[in-house]
Amino acid sequence: MRAEETLHIQTVSDHDHKPPRLRANKRMRSVHWWLAWLIALLLAGLVVGVSVATTDPDWDGTEPENISNSPLNLAWQPAIASGPSERIVVAWSDQWSDEGRRDVYTVFSADNGHTWSTPEVVSGTADKSLLPDALVVGDQVFVAWVDGDPPIAIYEAEIGTEGARRIPSPLPLSNTQPRLAAGTDRLHVVFNAGQNIPNILYATRPLTAMVWPTATIIYTHTATYGSWYPVLVIGPEGGTLHVVWEERASATERAIMYMRGKVNGAGVDWEPALSLSAGITLSVWPAIAADSGGNVHVVWGEQVGEGTLDQREQYVRYARYDVASGSWISPAVRIDPEPVKVNRLNPTDIAPRLALVERDNQVTVCVAWHGFRGGEFAEEVLLSCSRDGGQSWSLPQNVSRSPGAEAISIAPSITFDASGQLHGVWQEHTGGSPIYNYQIYYARTLNQVFLPLVARNWK
Repeated sequence: MRAEETLHIQTVSDHDHKPPRLRANKRMRSVHWWLAWLIALLLAGLVVGVSVATTDPDWDGTEPENISNSPLNLAWQPAIASGPSERIVVAWSDQWSDEGRRDVYTVFSADNGHTWSTPEVVSGTADKSLLPDALVVGDQVFVAWVDGDPPIAIYEAEIGTEGARRIPSPLPLSNTQPRLAAGTDRLHVVFNAGQNIPNILYATRPLTAMVWPTATIIYTHTATYGSWYPVLVIGPEGGTLHVVWEERASATERAIMYMRGKVNGAGVDWEPALSLSAGITLSVWPAIAADSGGNVHVVWGEQVGEGTLDQREQYVRYARYDVASGSWISPAVRIDPEPVKVNRLNPTDIAPRLALVERDNQVTVCVAWHGFRGGEFAEEVLLSCSRDGGQSWSLPQNVSRSPGAEAISIAPSITFDASGQLHGVWQEHTGGSPIYNYQIYYARTLNQVFLPLVARNWK
């Protein structure tokens, strides 16, 4: 196994040291290639069994397009962000030559996704760069990522300025993505650190500052295997931080935790953490958003069943803090009652992503995740939206729209632009190894605030 293959396996999933998320490119693969792979996977027990397939309707969006154009088909881990103008940025990890190192690349669109710039390196640090996050703040664009395998540093850079800024950590780093958020005048980041039993760490700097202070521990793990996959959002008023993460007791018992903090100058006054997943045994990979009314929206993956990860049924759970009642809805609902599965190869969690937009006092929330239904062989990117602030959800639609059963589409990231259009990116498998060979694909809605007509009401 090559060195970069080892890295890929270690960085995408800390559940089982499985490789980063992947996706199948459908149009460039031959039938003979797929049949050979399928037979091999079936013999190895890596593909779940066959039954009558359940097909989700296609998303009414633009045709998926390759925006990474990776020469070696090694584009992984996309993140998309938008700002108040028509500017959109996509960041991902890529390797452009056999001799070169893995860097973080970005592309930009100045016209809401109609055209894209040529990919450019943003990291340029000495080690391999992975797991990027992106954020647009006015005219500023920030990208953060992890360097090294095992990880040795977290960096942040502002596009258009010189150099990357290291975010010092008092603890050894974990192979998870740093997550950014910004208020009116400060940039914030959360990540986990502490090797195999990590804690949640936080740092902040003024938007005009050139250096980061050393991150501090804001939550010390209470579960046996630590705290994982933290995500940060700041309320629209700029003064409240919301953090969610996965607390890992064992391979079959995990909880979603939430903590809120009030910005106090250069510090934050944090409240005690609480669990959002009471009564749910195995909850993983949360995402979070906050609306201007003070409501907080959280989604995560739920695994059900015995056996290996690829044998378990997986659902998307949704919870909301309702500011009117001053409490969280309980229990958290499944936004789609039909489960998906994922292959054992990669990835083994659905890891949903969340985006929110507000227009005319209407809050629209969309969730994207990957998985396949019974009788299918490979993951698609699915999307469900709520036009009433999370009270009811549309039937899932197929964003990636793979033409063949062999196509792998995974690791989505979504964002709304200022006009209300939804934009999404994901990893698309492009032939060769289903473990490593991927491009980053992009699609957007054809209309503002895409809202399917058929919805399930969870009131």
